[in-house]
This record gives sequence, C-alpha cells and structure tokens, in this order.
Amino acid sequence: MVTQAASKEPEAGTPTIRLRPWTQLIEECHAMMAFAFRKGLQVPESTVIMLYQLDLEDKNVAGARDLARVHNRLAELVSPAKPETIWLMAEESHKGSWLLFLGRVKLIRKMMLVAISSLVALIALSLSSYINNENMVASMFDMEGTRLLYVQAILLAAAAIGASFSALFKANSYVTAGCYDPKYESSYWVRFVVGLIAGIILTQLIPIDLQAVADATAAQHRGTEISQAALRITMALVGGFSANLVYKILDRVVETVQSFIAPPTTPSPDNSTQSQASHVRIQELEQLTSVSLSILTIQQKMTSDPDITLEQIQLMLSELIDAVTSSRHAQ
Repeated sequence: MVTQAASKEPEAGTPTIRLRPWTQLIEECHAMMAFAFRKGLQVPESTVIMLYQLDLEDKNVAGARDLARVHNRLAELVSPAKPETIWLMAEESHKGSWLLFLGRVKLIRKMMLVAISSLVALIALSLSSYINNENMVASMFDMEGTRLLYVQAILLAAAAIGASFSALFKANSYVTAGCYDPKYESSYWVRFVVGLIAGIILTQLIPIDLQAVADATAAQHRGTEISQAALRITMALVGGFSANLVYKILDRVVETVQSFIAPPTTPSPDNSTQSQASHVRIQELEQLTSVSLSILTIQQKMTSDPDITLEQIQLMLSELIDAVTSSRHAQ
C-alpha cells in the first residue's frame, strides 16, 4: 500500500516518523476506507485525496499531521468498530487461508476447531461400552482404570463444548461489531480452561443427587424417563458454559462453612467510644444552634420594638439561660 513513502530515505535534518508506525497507520486507513465503502458510508472526498497523497509523498511533519487527521476522521466514521480490528480482518482476508471460512479472526478459527474436535470426541466416546448409565452415575472414587478414563474423557469433552460455545458466542459479538481486540485473546483461553475445571467440579466434586433431579424432571414431563447419564453430561456442559455458576456455588459453600467456624463479631470498644463522642458533638452543635437562634430572636425584638423595657429583656435572657441549663442537665 505504501510506495515511495516506505522506500525512500528521509532527508538529513528533517523530522520523520519511524517506518513501522507510519506504515501501520497507512494500512489501517486503507482498511477503514475500504470497510466504510463496503458498508455504504459516505467518505469525504478530501479524506480520500489526502490518503492518496500520503501514499505518494515522503514522511515528514506535514505528512504526519495529515495522516493523523485522516486516521481520526476514518476512525470516527467507522465507529464503534476499531481501526485495529478492521485492519486485522483485512490482513487475514488477504492471506487466503483455507480455514478462512471459519472466520477472519485467528481466535475464532482456533476456537471453532476446538469446538468441532470436542464434539467429535463426545460422539466417539459415547460409542464405547464403558459409557453407560451405571458408570456415568458412579463417582470417580468408585471407578478405576479404563472405565474411569472414558468417563472423565467424555465429561471433559462435554465441558469443552460448553466452554468453547461460551467463548465463541462472546468473541463473535465483538467481531461482528468490529470491536474485537487481540490483546484479550488470552482471556478467552483462560475462560476455556476454567470452564473445563468447572465442568469436572460440578459433575464429580460437588455432591448432587441425580436420582432426585431425574425424578423431578420426569414429573414435569409427565412421567418421561430421564437418563441420569445424560443429566451428568448436561451438567458438565453447563459447568463449562458458565464457570461463574460453579464459582458462586463454591463461594456460597465457603460462606456457609465460615458461618459455623467464625465467631460472632462484637463491636469494638474503640468504635463504641468514637460513636459516643460523635453523638456528644452532635448534641453540642444542636445546642449551640438553638442558643444562636434564641439570641437572634431577642435581637430582632429589640430592633423592632424600641419601647421594650429592661425587665422584658432580662426576662428573655433568664428564659434562655434556663433552657441552656436544662439541656445541660438532660445530657
């Protein structure tokens, strides 16, 4: 995309921009412009001309200013899509990989392959004679050898399907909106691994009465028999899809156990002393406010009534003193 600007050497004494950021911004501008035209957005002619001139001119301060202006205009035009996401999808399209039909983002393609592999593994493992209602209901501590391996493998496959489905759904929403950020790719894989762990925890380490669940489900479906093996596989899938659910269950268990172990909290003496001191300060402030209002009332009466006698003033002051004294005794 960049012709002479990427090949010529900068002149001595001319402020220049490093090649790599300059080229990156130019390519992002081209990708955003193509994206805007494909979406039917109105791109200003001045922006197109300015970008064309940047492809032909050398890198300099004026060019850097124009490049920043063009990039900002196009980024505002394609918003909420991000320039890096648009450029990333354009680069993946230019590579022409045979896996491109799975998505133009590398994370989506990898996660799709994981989901398909997990689905194939689930179907293949279900063909084994080890996968039956008796083995699936049994605890992992009641089995050993090949039988235990097959059961754990099919539960992992079910959890992997749920975890990959959740990650794909989340990532695809960002890709569709053009807001996907590659720096968060590792977080999707962390979520996938956490989903695998959650699937095993929910099916093997948390005691759940599958018979009671099956009976309740059958009652809701008018006596239809529910396979406990299918229930356990479904639980593994749900655990993989929503690892947050398993986290909340474990957190609730910890809170319940802690309520039996931890002693009841008693108010600290320091906190009680501070509360009393604060209460006293509030009462003193209220008393000071009341005295100030009373004095202000006496002053207003003396100003409005020039004929007020000294005895009346002394009476009002004595009433004020009595009120202050009674409030002191009440404290």
